[in-house]
This record gives sequence, C-alpha cells and structure tokens, in this order.
Amino acid sequence: MTHDDTSGDHTRAASNEAPPDPHATPGSERALFEHAPNAALLLTPHGRIHDVNVRGRALLEAEHAPLVGQAFTRFLTPASHSTLSALLRRVFDTPGVHREEVQLLRHDGTVRDVAVDAVAFDVNGAPTCYLTLTDVDAFKRAHQHLSDVNTHLERQLRQRTARIQGLNEEFEHVINATDNELRTVLSRAQNFLWLHRRDQPQEPREEDENVSRADGAVQQALSLLNSLEQYMRTRSMRVRVRDVDLNHVLREVSKDMQALLKGRDVRFDPPSLPTVQGDSQVLHLILFEYVSNALKFSRSHDVLRLQVRVEETDGEYRIGVQDDGVGFNMRSKDKLFKMFGRLHPSGEYEGTGLGLVCVRRLCERFGGRAWGEGKPGSGATFWFSWPKVPLLLD
Repeated sequence: MTHDDTSGDHTRAASNEAPPDPHATPGSERALFEHAPNAALLLTPHGRIHDVNVRGRALLEAEHAPLVGQAFTRFLTPASHSTLSALLRRVFDTPGVHREEVQLLRHDGTVRDVAVDAVAFDVNGAPTCYLTLTDVDAFKRAHQHLSDVNTHLERQLRQRTARIQGLNEEFEHVINATDNELRTVLSRAQNFLWLHRRDQPQEPREEDENVSRADGAVQQALSLLNSLEQYMRTRSMRVRVRDVDLNHVLREVSKDMQALLKGRDVRFDPPSLPTVQGDSQVLHLILFEYVSNALKFSRSHDVLRLQVRVEETDGEYRIGVQDDGVGFNMRSKDKLFKMFGRLHPSGEYEGTGLGLVCVRRLCERFGGRAWGEGKPGSGATFWFSWPKVPLLLD
C-alpha cells in the first residue's frame, strides 16, 4: 500500500515537533480514552498521530507504537488529503465540533468511508485535535442499495402508470364508440316503432301494448346511455380548487329543480352552509343528485319535508340531505354506491343506478367520501364529507 505524507512544509515542521506525552494524563482519563466506544485519535495541528485508542488501532489495522508520529494522511486516499487539511484548519481556527467525511485506505486496497468529528483542546499546553472516527461504509452501501431500489421502483411505477393511462384511454375509446353505435341502433328502433304506429293506427290492443313495451325498453336503454355518458364525464372532468359558497350552490340546484318541484308542496328551509375549498361544478352535481333523489323517493307524499344537515369536525365538513320518503334497509347500504346498484324496482322509480356512483367518485377525488343512512318507510339521509383541505386525486 502506498502511504502519502502531508505537504513538505508541514512534514518538516512536524519532524521537529515534540508531541505531548499521551500518557501524561491521569490514569482514569487515559482509560476512558483508550477504551472509548468510538475509534479516537489525537492529532497535532499538522496532522500527525500522537495517540490512538483500541478501536482506532483496529480501524487503522496497526499497533500503537508504529502509529505514533505517523501522518494521518498515510491512511487516507489521496482525494481525502485536502479534506483533512481543511478540517484541521477549521478546528484550530474556529471553536466547536467540526465534521467531515474521508476515505480510509485499507491494507487490502479497499476503501472505507468514515465520518470524522473533530474538536481542538490543549494537552499539557500543546494544541491538540481530538478526532472520533465512525465507520459509515455499511450505512452508505445500504443507502446506495436503497437508492438503487427506489430508482428501480420509480421506473416500474412510471411504466405501470403509463400502462394504466393507456388502458384508461382505450377503455374510454371503447365506451364512447359503443355509446355511438348503440345510439344509432336505438334511433333506428325508435324510427321503426314510429313508422309502425303511423302505418297501423288501429292495431289490436295486445299488439299496441307490445309496441309500447318495446318503446319503453328503447327509452330505458337511452336513459342508461345518458347516465353512462354522465359517468364518463365525471371521470375526466377538469376541476379547480377554490373557495365555494355552498349556499350559492344550493340556490342554483333549487333553480334547476323547478320542473320537479312543480305542483308539489315541499317544505325546505336549509341552514347556513359553509364555504369550502372545492370545485363549484362538482359540488353542484353532488347536491343535485342528492336533492333529486330525495324528491324522487318521496313523491308519494303530499307534503315533503326536506332538510339539509351540516356537521363539522377538525378536518372536514359533513353535508347531508334528509327526506321523509320510502327510505331503505341499512343491510343493503353497501349496494347504494355501486355500479347499477338499485334498492327499489325500476318500474316504481326511474333511474339507472349510476348517479350515486358519480357522487362517490367525485367525493373520493377530493379526499372525501359518500354514504347513506335510512330506514324503510321513515326516509333517508345521504351524506358526503368534504375535507377542509382537499387532497385532489387525479
């Protein structure tokens, strides 16, 4: 192994230097130094070793006597020489503990990374640098391994994200193409039924009922396509997070409900609602779905009592729309927000079972959630939670 000394001036000065006697300190202090849990050295201002403890000797792979008087740079890689020189200058110029990293050159030619903590003090009136050496080689190897693993995982994540985006685009293309084709077919079916009725205005009663059923099935299929189209729009809706006054949103929802409210006695006196961070279009869709559901499932009542409830926690608002309609059995609550989930016969209550799915998806996109509570014959309350600081998930 090739050992390098410090610069020529330092070497000549060090050769005339009388290092302090390492054994001049009291026995108890000497024992503490000798058996310290860390590798420790005492260096002169020019970087020569004048004492080293047990762990230091093991790290430097040498006995005590041959080490004393040696330049510490002999045990460092050439790249670490300037680092040690700069460290020693700082130690003796500026009080306090100073830290650096150097590389030890082992007898077998391998290199080991070491963290060095250094502080200056006097030994018998001679300025001395106290160094502790911490072997960080295993730590750095582990860190590098973790960094490599992390890089690999990030690459895999990017690849899988790109794959998912590609599949999502393909899915949307298939849905849109299927929607267009089905609308074309259903439009032809509607035209055929219209021509049939025009050409046979006096058809038998039974045949007329069959044609009406066929027309109803076509209308139901078109309604399903419209709901599916709405669902796809919510998947790709562009949103912006900003202050949204829910009182204003609810007033706009009430305006859109005028056709459903016509001829009905609806008692509705909402409380003051909070201003939240969110997207006004998204919140409008959520409240519109909840209010329209309340109107639909309570239309058998002469008088509808509709309430909006507000609860607040440290992290979120909870908004509920309560009605006194037909309600539902809580054993079936998990079905409410699933695709095409229906708790009531389609012959009694129109709908496709996609509206609440859109609500759930929109809430989850902002870090919220949606759920319902009800009792058969006693109405229902549909809730959504909205974080005070939304976490927008794309």
